[in-house]
Amino acid sequence: MSIFAVDFGGTRIKAGVIQDGKVLAQDVIAYKSGTSLAQSIQHVKKLCERLIVSTKTSADAMVCALPCIVSPDRSKVTRTFGKYDDAPDFDLNAWTQAEMGIPCLLENDARAAAIGEWQYGAGKGVENLAMITLGTGIGTAVICDGRPLFGKHGVAGNLCGHNTVHMNGRQCVCGLRGCVEAHAATWALPGIARESDLFSNSRLSSADVIDYRIVFAEAAQHDQLACELRDNAINCWTNLVMNLIYQYDPECVVLGGGIMAGKDIILPAIQLKLDIRIPELHRKTKILAAELGDVAALAGGWKVFKP
Repeated sequence: MSIFAVDFGGTRIKAGVIQDGKVLAQDVIAYKSGTSLAQSIQHVKKLCERLIVSTKTSADAMVCALPCIVSPDRSKVTRTFGKYDDAPDFDLNAWTQAEMGIPCLLENDARAAAIGEWQYGAGKGVENLAMITLGTGIGTAVICDGRPLFGKHGVAGNLCGHNTVHMNGRQCVCGLRGCVEAHAATWALPGIARESDLFSNSRLSSADVIDYRIVFAEAAQHDQLACELRDNAINCWTNLVMNLIYQYDPECVVLGGGIMAGKDIILPAIQLKLDIRIPELHRKTKILAAELGDVAALAGGWKVFKP
């Protein structure tokens, strides 16, 4: 028995054939901002067709991990945040049944990644885990007493990236101001950089793309703006980790997502700040880098299908 798992990311859509939590094969396409779910799923179907050929297997179901709030029964999207805004009115299960002959379950992308790391990665063997995905946006999810946390409306643990870190701060895609995501996610970084008085004299002003990879690299060369952006982001991420520890009392907090390519910079800096701010709680809580990389949500899809 196997499934298709699809991770609808901020810049890429990944599809894989999953069996017993293992990714047998995967394929990727770019996501163009503004593309609807109805359009994207057509491309996903072609990816899946290629995967069938390469693996010589079929799938019994599809699990879609989306950057949206998903109902606790995993049947529909209930809220979006600037991507796939047609999702609440698009019945993915009906579409996959009609077009591919298989059922479809939905999951929030951060929760799917948390489930993957909990079952097969950095959090294997623990009963209480918090996950942060640092990427285009900032996602969070929680495993509480050996079960994924949903709450009444599927929101519990999922929106901590919209905790306030700056009162009356930057505008966020969620409609609020001062969210962690608005101050420390990749989508917000170019705007933050260009609004700084330091921008014109920074090497970042000549960068084709401003992301945390280039920020960390330039900060290592003592670029003043890059150092400021790095320190601001690490402070925001530390506040988020601290809030998750306070709110959910996890055994570990796992940090994943594309920004964690800089884990050798990020983890020690967060550890140091936590040692100062909450030394007793920090000693009881491990802060870990994700182990499954960009397939965590795909692997987690298996446990969504077979809980």
